[in-house]
Amino acid sequence: MRCAAFFPLLVSLALQAAPPVLLLSADGLGADQFTPRTMPKLWALSGQGRRGQGLPPFPATTFNGHVTLATGCWPEHHGVVANGYVDPATKVLVPVASRTEDVQREPLWAAATRNGVRTAVFQWVGATGPWEGVSPWRLEVFRLGRPDSEALAFSEAALRDGAGLVMTYLSGTDEEGHLQGPHSTETRAKLKAMDDQLAPWLQRLRAAHPGLRVILTADHGMAPMRRRIHLPSLLDGIRCDLLTHGGSAYVYLEQPRDAQKALKRLRRAGLRAWKREDIPAHLHLAGNDRVGDLVVLAREGQWLSKARSSREEAEERHGRCGAHAYTADTKAMRTWLVVLGAGQGPLGPVALWDLAPTVAAWLDIRWLRPPDGSPVPVLIGSH
Repeated sequence: MRCAAFFPLLVSLALQAAPPVLLLSADGLGADQFTPRTMPKLWALSGQGRRGQGLPPFPATTFNGHVTLATGCWPEHHGVVANGYVDPATKVLVPVASRTEDVQREPLWAAATRNGVRTAVFQWVGATGPWEGVSPWRLEVFRLGRPDSEALAFSEAALRDGAGLVMTYLSGTDEEGHLQGPHSTETRAKLKAMDDQLAPWLQRLRAAHPGLRVILTADHGMAPMRRRIHLPSLLDGIRCDLLTHGGSAYVYLEQPRDAQKALKRLRRAGLRAWKREDIPAHLHLAGNDRVGDLVVLAREGQWLSKARSSREEAEERHGRCGAHAYTADTKAMRTWLVVLGAGQGPLGPVALWDLAPTVAAWLDIRWLRPPDGSPVPVLIGSH
Protein backbone atom coordinates (compact mmCIF):
# COMPACT_ATOMS: atom_id res chain seq x y z
CA MET A 1 0.00 0.00 0.00
CA ARG A 2 2.87 2.32 0.92
CA CYS A 3 4.61 1.51 -2.42
CA ALA A 4 1.46 2.27 -4.36
CA ALA A 5 1.17 5.66 -2.69
CA PHE A 6 4.86 6.41 -3.28
CA PHE A 7 4.88 5.57 -7.01
CA PRO A 8 3.09 8.76 -8.23
CA LEU A 9 5.62 10.83 -6.29
CA LEU A 10 8.53 9.05 -8.00
CA VAL A 11 6.94 9.65 -11.41
CA SER A 12 6.42 13.33 -10.60
CA LEU A 13 10.03 13.73 -9.47
CA ALA A 14 11.31 11.98 -12.60
CA LEU A 15 9.26 14.23 -14.85
CA GLN A 16 10.70 17.31 -13.14
CA ALA A 17 14.29 15.99 -13.10
CA ALA A 18 15.42 17.97 -16.16
CA PRO A 19 16.72 21.49 -15.41
CA PRO A 20 14.00 24.12 -15.88
CA VAL A 21 13.65 26.21 -19.03
CA LEU A 22 12.80 29.90 -19.31
CA LEU A 23 11.65 31.18 -22.71
CA LEU A 24 11.46 34.98 -22.90
CA SER A 25 10.21 36.92 -25.92
CA ALA A 26 10.80 40.68 -26.13
CA ASP A 27 8.31 41.99 -28.69
CA GLY A 28 9.94 43.55 -31.77
CA LEU A 29 13.55 43.37 -30.57
CA GLY A 30 15.64 42.90 -33.70
CA ALA A 31 19.08 41.35 -34.05
CA ASP A 32 20.41 44.69 -35.29
CA GLN A 33 19.22 46.40 -32.10
CA PHE A 34 21.14 44.04 -29.81
CA THR A 35 24.74 45.31 -29.73
CA PRO A 36 27.52 45.83 -27.17
CA ARG A 37 26.65 49.53 -27.22
CA THR A 38 22.87 49.33 -26.84
CA MET A 39 22.71 46.47 -24.29
CA PRO A 40 26.22 46.05 -22.86
CA LYS A 41 25.23 43.99 -19.78
CA LEU A 42 23.18 41.45 -21.70
CA TRP A 43 25.80 41.36 -24.45
CA ALA A 44 28.44 40.47 -21.87
CA LEU A 45 26.12 37.86 -20.35
CA SER A 46 25.52 36.35 -23.79
CA GLY A 47 29.25 35.61 -23.97
CA GLN A 48 28.61 32.95 -21.33
CA GLY A 49 26.22 31.18 -23.70
CA ARG A 50 25.36 31.22 -27.36
CA ARG A 51 24.40 34.24 -29.47
CA GLY A 52 22.67 34.06 -32.86
CA GLN A 53 19.77 35.50 -34.86
CA GLY A 54 16.18 34.34 -35.00
CA LEU A 55 14.54 33.94 -38.42
CA PRO A 56 10.83 34.81 -38.18
CA PRO A 57 8.02 33.34 -40.25
CA PHE A 58 6.38 35.35 -43.02
CA PRO A 59 4.74 37.75 -42.56
CA ALA A 60 6.97 38.75 -39.65
CA THR A 61 4.25 39.90 -37.25
CA THR A 62 3.62 39.65 -33.52
CA PHE A 63 0.86 37.08 -33.45
CA ASN A 64 2.11 34.54 -35.94
CA GLY A 65 5.67 34.98 -34.68
CA HIS A 66 4.68 34.12 -31.12
CA VAL A 67 2.49 31.20 -32.15
CA THR A 68 5.35 29.90 -34.31
CA LEU A 69 7.62 30.12 -31.26
CA ALA A 70 5.02 28.24 -29.23
CA THR A 71 4.11 25.48 -31.67
CA GLY A 72 7.29 24.88 -33.65
CA CYS A 73 5.12 25.07 -36.77
CA TRP A 74 4.82 27.27 -39.83
CA PRO A 75 1.86 29.66 -40.06
CA GLU A 76 0.18 27.54 -42.74
CA HIS A 77 -0.06 24.75 -40.16
CA HIS A 78 -0.67 26.55 -36.85
CA GLY A 79 -3.26 28.80 -38.47
CA VAL A 80 -2.32 32.20 -37.05
CA VAL A 81 -1.30 33.47 -40.46
CA ALA A 82 -0.85 37.11 -39.40
CA ASN A 83 -2.21 39.47 -36.73
CA GLY A 84 -5.62 38.79 -38.28
CA TYR A 85 -7.35 36.97 -41.09
CA VAL A 86 -10.70 36.52 -42.82
CA ASP A 87 -12.40 33.35 -41.59
CA PRO A 88 -12.88 31.18 -44.72
CA ALA A 89 -16.08 29.65 -43.32
CA THR A 90 -17.91 32.83 -42.27
CA LYS A 91 -16.07 35.39 -44.47
CA VAL A 92 -15.87 37.54 -41.33
CA LEU A 93 -12.69 39.42 -40.47
CA VAL A 94 -10.92 38.17 -37.34
CA PRO A 95 -8.89 41.34 -36.69
CA VAL A 96 -6.98 40.07 -33.67
CA ALA A 97 -5.89 36.43 -34.00
CA SER A 98 -4.52 35.99 -30.49
CA ARG A 99 -7.03 33.58 -28.95
CA THR A 100 -6.40 29.96 -28.07
CA GLU A 101 -9.18 28.93 -30.44
CA ASP A 102 -7.25 30.47 -33.36
CA VAL A 103 -4.32 28.07 -32.81
CA GLN A 104 -4.62 24.92 -34.95
CA ARG A 105 -1.54 23.03 -33.70
CA GLU A 106 -0.52 22.04 -30.19
CA PRO A 107 1.33 24.83 -28.33
CA LEU A 108 4.33 24.01 -26.19
CA TRP A 109 2.54 24.89 -22.94
CA ALA A 110 -0.16 22.30 -23.70
CA ALA A 111 2.35 19.62 -24.77
CA ALA A 112 4.47 20.25 -21.66
CA THR A 113 1.48 20.11 -19.33
CA ARG A 114 0.20 16.95 -20.97
CA ASN A 115 3.66 15.40 -20.45
CA GLY A 116 3.68 16.24 -16.76
CA VAL A 117 5.94 19.31 -16.88
CA ARG A 118 4.74 22.05 -14.55
CA THR A 119 4.31 25.01 -16.91
CA ALA A 120 3.71 28.72 -16.32
CA VAL A 121 2.75 31.17 -19.10
CA PHE A 122 2.69 34.96 -18.86
CA GLN A 123 0.79 36.95 -21.52
CA TRP A 124 1.92 34.78 -24.44
CA VAL A 125 0.02 35.30 -27.68
CA GLY A 126 -2.55 32.54 -28.13
CA ALA A 127 -2.56 31.57 -24.46
CA THR A 128 -6.03 32.73 -23.44
CA GLY A 129 -7.45 29.48 -22.08
CA PRO A 130 -7.35 25.69 -22.46
CA TRP A 131 -6.10 24.26 -25.74
CA GLU A 132 -8.17 21.15 -26.45
CA GLY A 133 -8.94 20.96 -22.75
CA VAL A 134 -5.34 21.38 -21.51
CA SER A 135 -4.40 24.41 -19.41
CA PRO A 136 -0.96 25.21 -17.97
CA TRP A 137 -0.34 25.14 -14.23
CA ARG A 138 -0.20 28.97 -14.12
CA LEU A 139 -1.54 31.30 -16.79
CA GLU A 140 -1.71 35.10 -16.98
CA VAL A 141 -3.66 36.31 -20.02
CA PHE A 142 -2.52 39.46 -21.84
CA ARG A 143 -3.71 42.73 -20.35
CA LEU A 144 -2.61 46.01 -21.95
CA GLY A 145 -0.21 48.18 -20.01
CA ARG A 146 1.30 45.68 -17.58
CA PRO A 147 4.95 46.51 -16.84
CA ASP A 148 7.72 44.05 -17.51
CA SER A 149 8.43 43.98 -13.77
CA GLU A 150 5.22 41.96 -13.36
CA ALA A 151 6.37 39.51 -16.04
CA LEU A 152 9.70 39.00 -14.30
CA ALA A 153 8.08 38.62 -10.86
CA PHE A 154 5.66 36.02 -12.27
CA SER A 155 8.53 34.09 -13.88
CA GLU A 156 10.72 34.17 -10.78
CA ALA A 157 7.88 32.99 -8.55
CA ALA A 158 7.00 30.16 -10.96
CA LEU A 159 10.58 28.89 -11.00
CA ARG A 160 10.82 29.17 -7.23
CA ASP A 161 7.62 27.12 -6.91
CA GLY A 162 8.91 24.31 -9.09
CA ALA A 163 8.00 25.18 -12.69
CA GLY A 164 9.81 23.10 -15.30
CA LEU A 165 8.91 25.50 -18.14
CA VAL A 166 8.16 29.22 -18.04
CA MET A 167 7.10 31.13 -21.17
CA THR A 168 7.06 34.91 -20.73
CA TYR A 169 6.16 37.82 -23.00
CA LEU A 170 7.99 41.13 -22.53
CA SER A 171 7.02 44.45 -24.12
CA GLY A 172 10.35 44.75 -25.93
CA THR A 173 10.84 47.64 -28.36
CA ASP A 174 7.78 47.14 -30.57
CA GLU A 175 5.88 50.26 -29.49
CA GLU A 176 8.94 52.52 -29.57
CA GLY A 177 9.96 51.12 -32.95
CA HIS A 178 6.54 51.81 -34.47
CA LEU A 179 6.11 55.27 -33.00
CA GLN A 180 9.63 56.71 -33.22
CA GLY A 181 11.61 54.25 -35.33
CA PRO A 182 13.77 51.21 -34.52
CA HIS A 183 16.96 53.23 -34.03
CA SER A 184 15.44 56.30 -32.38
CA THR A 185 16.46 57.89 -29.08
CA GLU A 186 13.32 56.45 -27.48
CA THR A 187 14.10 52.94 -28.69
CA ARG A 188 17.69 53.16 -27.46
CA ALA A 189 16.39 54.30 -24.07
CA LYS A 190 14.08 51.27 -23.90
CA LEU A 191 16.97 48.95 -24.79
CA LYS A 192 19.05 50.45 -21.98
CA ALA A 193 16.19 50.08 -19.50
CA MET A 194 15.77 46.43 -20.50
CA ASP A 195 19.50 45.86 -20.17
CA ASP A 196 19.58 47.36 -16.69
CA GLN A 197 16.56 45.34 -15.57
CA LEU A 198 17.05 41.99 -17.26
CA ALA A 199 20.79 41.31 -16.90
CA PRO A 200 21.02 41.32 -13.08
CA TRP A 201 17.68 39.48 -12.84
CA LEU A 202 18.96 36.69 -15.08
CA GLN A 203 22.19 36.44 -13.12
CA ARG A 204 20.20 36.07 -9.90
CA LEU A 205 17.94 33.42 -11.42
CA ARG A 206 20.83 31.38 -12.78
CA ALA A 207 22.49 31.44 -9.37
CA ALA A 208 19.24 30.33 -7.70
CA HIS A 209 18.54 27.58 -10.25
CA PRO A 210 21.72 25.76 -11.29
CA GLY A 211 21.30 24.27 -14.75
CA LEU A 212 18.57 26.71 -15.76
CA ARG A 213 18.35 27.02 -19.55
CA VAL A 214 17.26 30.40 -20.90
CA ILE A 215 16.21 31.44 -24.41
CA LEU A 216 15.99 35.19 -25.10
CA THR A 217 14.34 35.93 -28.43
CA ALA A 218 11.54 37.87 -30.14
CA ASP A 219 8.77 37.54 -32.70
CA HIS A 220 10.19 39.90 -35.36
CA GLY A 221 12.50 42.85 -35.89
CA MET A 222 11.65 46.33 -37.17
CA ALA A 223 12.60 48.45 -40.20
CA PRO A 224 12.40 52.25 -40.59
CA MET A 225 9.76 53.43 -43.06
CA ARG A 226 10.19 55.78 -46.00
CA ARG A 227 7.16 55.42 -48.28
CA ARG A 228 3.44 54.59 -48.11
CA ILE A 229 1.70 52.61 -50.86
CA HIS A 230 -2.08 52.92 -50.94
CA LEU A 231 -3.64 49.60 -51.97
CA PRO A 232 -7.24 50.84 -52.45
CA SER A 233 -5.98 53.21 -55.15
CA LEU A 234 -4.07 50.43 -56.91
CA LEU A 235 -7.08 48.10 -56.72
CA ASP A 236 -9.76 50.68 -57.51
CA GLY A 237 -12.82 48.97 -59.01
CA ILE A 238 -11.82 45.52 -57.75
CA ARG A 239 -14.10 44.50 -54.89
CA CYS A 240 -12.06 43.04 -52.07
CA ASP A 241 -11.22 43.08 -48.38
CA LEU A 242 -7.73 44.14 -47.41
CA LEU A 243 -5.69 43.12 -44.41
CA THR A 244 -2.41 45.01 -44.18
CA HIS A 245 0.41 44.11 -41.80
CA GLY A 246 3.02 46.80 -42.57
CA GLY A 247 5.34 45.57 -45.28
CA SER A 248 2.90 42.96 -46.59
CA ALA A 249 -0.83 42.41 -47.01
CA TYR A 250 -3.58 39.91 -47.81
CA VAL A 251 -6.20 40.60 -50.45
CA TYR A 252 -9.49 38.71 -50.13
CA LEU A 253 -11.26 38.96 -53.49
CA GLU A 254 -15.04 39.06 -53.83
CA GLN A 255 -14.69 37.68 -57.36
CA PRO A 256 -11.83 35.19 -57.94
CA ARG A 257 -11.84 36.09 -61.62
CA ASP A 258 -10.32 39.48 -60.66
CA ALA A 259 -7.08 37.83 -59.51
CA GLN A 260 -5.04 38.37 -62.67
CA LYS A 261 -6.18 41.97 -63.03
CA ALA A 262 -5.22 42.69 -59.43
CA LEU A 263 -1.85 40.95 -59.72
CA LYS A 264 -1.02 42.94 -62.83
CA ARG A 265 -1.72 46.25 -61.10
CA LEU A 266 0.20 45.32 -57.96
CA ARG A 267 3.25 44.14 -59.88
CA ARG A 268 3.19 47.22 -62.08
CA ALA A 269 3.48 49.28 -58.88
CA GLY A 270 6.72 47.46 -58.03
CA LEU A 271 5.22 45.07 -55.48
CA ARG A 272 5.69 41.33 -55.31
CA ALA A 273 2.34 39.54 -55.39
CA TRP A 274 1.10 35.96 -55.70
CA LYS A 275 -2.09 33.98 -55.71
CA ARG A 276 -2.24 31.96 -52.51
CA GLU A 277 -1.56 28.67 -54.29
CA ASP A 278 1.50 30.18 -56.02
CA ILE A 279 3.23 31.54 -52.91
CA PRO A 280 6.88 30.36 -52.85
CA ALA A 281 7.10 27.16 -50.83
CA HIS A 282 9.72 28.52 -48.42
CA LEU A 283 7.22 31.10 -47.14
CA HIS A 284 5.00 28.31 -45.75
CA LEU A 285 1.60 29.93 -46.30
CA ALA A 286 -0.08 28.25 -49.26
CA GLY A 287 -1.58 25.41 -47.22
CA ASN A 288 -3.99 27.48 -45.13
CA ASP A 289 -7.14 29.10 -46.52
CA ARG A 290 -7.09 31.78 -43.84
CA VAL A 291 -4.43 33.42 -46.01
CA GLY A 292 -5.74 35.96 -48.54
CA ASP A 293 -6.51 35.02 -52.12
CA LEU A 294 -3.54 37.24 -52.95
CA VAL A 295 -0.42 37.88 -50.89
CA VAL A 296 1.42 41.18 -51.41
CA LEU A 297 4.97 42.01 -50.35
CA ALA A 298 6.55 45.48 -50.49
CA ARG A 299 10.21 46.41 -50.55
CA GLU A 300 11.91 47.18 -47.25
CA GLY A 301 11.03 50.70 -46.15
CA GLN A 302 7.64 50.67 -47.91
CA TRP A 303 4.43 50.08 -45.99
CA LEU A 304 1.06 49.10 -47.37
CA SER A 305 -2.05 51.11 -46.52
CA LYS A 306 -5.68 49.96 -46.67
CA ALA A 307 -7.18 53.27 -45.48
CA ARG A 308 -10.47 54.22 -47.15
CA SER A 309 -11.14 57.40 -45.15
CA SER A 310 -9.20 60.31 -43.69
CA ARG A 311 -9.79 58.92 -40.19
CA GLU A 312 -8.39 55.50 -41.16
CA GLU A 313 -5.46 57.18 -42.87
CA ALA A 314 -4.62 59.18 -39.73
CA GLU A 315 -4.82 56.03 -37.61
CA GLU A 316 -2.53 54.14 -39.98
CA ARG A 317 0.08 56.87 -40.18
CA HIS A 318 0.33 56.93 -36.39
CA GLY A 319 2.99 54.38 -35.58
CA ARG A 320 4.50 54.09 -39.03
CA CYS A 321 7.99 55.35 -38.27
CA GLY A 322 8.80 51.66 -38.14
CA ALA A 323 7.10 48.53 -39.47
CA HIS A 324 7.63 44.83 -40.01
CA ALA A 325 5.84 41.92 -41.79
CA TYR A 326 8.55 41.36 -44.42
CA THR A 327 10.31 38.04 -45.00
CA ALA A 328 13.28 36.77 -42.99
CA ASP A 329 15.44 37.64 -46.04
CA THR A 330 15.04 41.23 -44.86
CA LYS A 331 17.79 41.46 -42.24
CA ALA A 332 15.89 44.01 -40.16
CA MET A 333 13.24 41.35 -39.50
CA ARG A 334 15.67 39.02 -37.74
CA THR A 335 15.38 38.83 -33.98
CA TRP A 336 17.87 38.82 -31.17
CA LEU A 337 18.62 35.33 -29.91
CA VAL A 338 20.62 34.36 -26.84
CA VAL A 339 20.71 30.89 -25.26
CA LEU A 340 22.16 30.43 -21.79
CA GLY A 341 22.83 27.07 -20.14
CA ALA A 342 23.37 25.11 -23.37
CA GLY A 343 27.05 25.52 -24.07
CA GLN A 344 29.10 28.42 -25.37
CA GLY A 345 29.96 29.74 -28.81
CA PRO A 346 28.30 31.17 -31.90
CA LEU A 347 24.82 30.01 -32.80
CA GLY A 348 24.24 31.59 -36.21
CA PRO A 349 20.75 32.01 -37.75
CA VAL A 350 18.00 29.83 -36.27
CA ALA A 351 14.43 29.55 -37.56
CA LEU A 352 11.99 30.46 -34.80
CA TRP A 353 10.06 27.26 -35.45
CA ASP A 354 13.10 25.25 -34.30
CA LEU A 355 13.05 26.68 -30.75
CA ALA A 356 9.96 24.90 -29.36
CA PRO A 357 11.26 21.50 -30.60
CA THR A 358 14.57 22.31 -28.89
CA VAL A 359 12.81 23.03 -25.59
CA ALA A 360 10.73 19.87 -26.03
CA ALA A 361 13.93 17.83 -26.50
CA TRP A 362 15.47 19.35 -23.37
CA LEU A 363 12.40 18.44 -21.29
CA ASP A 364 11.62 15.12 -23.01
CA ILE A 365 8.23 16.38 -24.18
CA ARG A 366 6.30 14.35 -26.76
CA TRP A 367 4.03 16.23 -29.14
CA LEU A 368 0.60 15.04 -30.21
CA ARG A 369 1.82 15.57 -33.74
CA PRO A 370 5.42 16.27 -34.82
CA PRO A 371 6.01 19.99 -35.44
CA ASP A 372 7.57 21.41 -38.59
CA GLY A 373 10.72 22.47 -36.80
CA SER A 374 13.55 20.35 -35.43
CA PRO A 375 15.77 20.68 -32.35
CA VAL A 376 18.83 22.83 -32.99
CA PRO A 377 21.68 20.27 -33.08
CA VAL A 378 24.29 22.41 -31.30
CA LEU A 379 21.88 23.02 -28.42
CA ILE A 380 21.04 19.37 -27.82
CA GLY A 381 23.35 17.47 -25.54
CA SER A 382 25.37 20.56 -24.57
CA HIS A 383 24.81 21.68 -21.03
